[in-house]
Parts: sequence; structure tokens; C-alpha cells
Amino acid sequence: MKYLKDIKSRYFRAFSAFHVFETLQEAIAINVVGKERAEQNLEVINKFKDFFLISKESLRVYFFLELAKLFDTSGKSLQINKIINITESNISKLTVDDFEDFNKDRQLIAELIKGYKGITHNNLNEIRKILTKEQPIIDKLKVYRDKWLAHDDIDKPETPAISSLELRSLFDSFAKIMNIFSTNMNHESTIWNHIEESSKFDTQYVLDYLYRFEKYRIQEIEGQAGKELEKFNKLRQEA
Repeated sequence: MKYLKDIKSRYFRAFSAFHVFETLQEAIAINVVGKERAEQNLEVINKFKDFFLISKESLRVYFFLELAKLFDTSGKSLQINKIINITESNISKLTVDDFEDFNKDRQLIAELIKGYKGITHNNLNEIRKILTKEQPIIDKLKVYRDKWLAHDDIDKPETPAISSLELRSLFDSFAKIMNIFSTNMNHESTIWNHIEESSKFDTQYVLDYLYRFEKYRIQEIEGQAGKELEKFNKLRQEA
């Protein structure tokens, strides 16, 4: 259950990064935010371009790497296939006592224990079907991660095209898998819609803040420069 908690935290960060990146992409798209808002956002991004350019690229590389790691097959890393295999190997040991020990600090633990079902082989087969459906996208993601992000191979194939819709599909499928585990093993189900909403809101709020308060920052700089000039002129006169 600790593995599930750890991997859900990584998913949360990758999913948030994806939506911040998407919002920055859409921020200057007239057909998405409208002409006036797009022009305002573009003005801010151009004014602080060294920050926004590296931030966007960092976000993009981060969520691609993290998403690839979540669907990895390495036996040495914490990824969904490892959790499936560990669960299957220990399915008979995932008892009510284990559930009670892991959740001893939760409220209404007695009621939760009564309703505990545990994960089943049918649940694991359902998860494997989800992964099989996503396998073509996962394969492209792995090639992109290995050849372009984790390494910069000199001799590499054509860059695999991975669309925003395909990335969303992977994120959605991973969320479904997590909820299959957590619902059956820990009486928890997570709704992830708020991540997209809060990421978009916070990103646009930063852009709005920079646009609205830039003029006050300039006034402050000009005011400070004026004071320094007065001091300089006064010193010259005294000299």
C-alpha cells in the first residue's frame, strides 16, 4: 500500500506539470482564450521570455519522463507493472489484518474493515486490459524517453508523434488503474479533475498578475531612479 501512495504522488506531480504546460501553450492561442487575453499573455511571456521558455521546456521534459517511468517495465524501478506483479505474488497475504494495520489512524476504521474486499485476479486482469489498450502509445513514449530525453542518441529514429490526446489517454488510464487498486485495497477513490482546474487557474493567475502589476513595478523603478538622480545632482552641486 505504501507503493501505491508513492506512485500516486508521482502521478499527481506529472499530471499537474502536464496541465501547467498545456495552459502555457493555450495562453497565446486566440481560438482558446480570445484575442485580448492572448495578446496580454504574449506580452507577459515575451517580457519574461528567458523564464517562461525554460520553464515550459522543463515542464515538458518532466512530465514526459515521469509518465514514461510510471509505465516502465524495469524490475528495478517503482512502476505500475511492478505493483501488479507484487500484488499478484502476494494476493493471498493482502488480508483484512493488513488493511487494519495500514489504516489504523483512519476514522470509522471498524466500518471500513467490514466492507474490505481486497484486490482480485479479475481486478488485475482488468488492469492488464487497460495497459494492453494503451500499449501502442506506451511504446512510442518509451522510444521518445530513451532516445531523446534520457539520452540524446546520435543515431536515432524519427521523433515519434505523441499527441496531447494520447497523453491525456495515458494519464486517464493510469488514474483508472490507481482507483481500481485503492478502491479495493484501501477504500479510497480519487477524482483528478481538480488538478486540471487548479493548474489552469494558477497558471493563468500568474500571467494576469504579471500583466496587471508590471506597470507598478516600472513606476517603482522609475521613482527609485529619480531619487538616485536627485542625490547625484545634489552631490555635484555641493562639490
